Amino acid sequence: MNSRILQWLVCIICLILLPAEAQETPENLQPLRFEGYPGTHEFDVVPRKEDLFFYPCTQCHGFLEPSAEIRELNAPHDSNLEHGRGRIWCLSCHDLENRDTLKTLLGEPVDFNEAHLVCGGCHANRHKDWYFGAHGKRVANWQDERTLYNCTHCHNPHDPAIKPRAPKPAPPVRAGLKLERGIEHEPSHVWERDEEHDE
Repeated sequence: MNSRILQWLVCIICLILLPAEAQETPENLQPLRFEGYPGTHEFDVVPRKEDLFFYPCTQCHGFLEPSAEIRELNAPHDSNLEHGRGRIWCLSCHDLENRDTLKTLLGEPVDFNEAHLVCGGCHANRHKDWYFGAHGKRVANWQDERTLYNCTHCHNPHDPAIKPRAPKPAPPVRAGLKLERGIEHEPSHVWERDEEHDE
């Protein structure tokens, strides 16, 4: 019998034989909060709340009754949420009761300056790349202390896809050099097919 199947059978038998009270989750057990990936160097994240025009959200939402109903939004919010292709709603990321905070998929409160924790809930691969420096932007240079821009500095959280842009013009040629374009190379026979051996 396959060892993997045997392991599953043992687990199922143990769950059946355990008393019901032993299977219950203790009430005081808290979910683990994401604390970063092992092996990453410490870094700071550029705060963003001061740059948000409609923050704090309670400027308006403090006077409005909270509603979890999925509906078309009115100004000043975008009426068309282009994030997740219709699979998410505002309250997937925003907290219903405390509008000045975001929330994780587990419902944990997240400060707007730590929005990357919310983004990482669905985009774990990109989030890990961001932690290790393969995605995103870093302030200043590649040496000394790391300070990273948050996901929402580059991506609009309500429409995160980066729109195509026209390329910038080529840099000028340095004085004294001649610009050469369209240099022809000798054809290489290395990659040509050998019809004798194909038969």
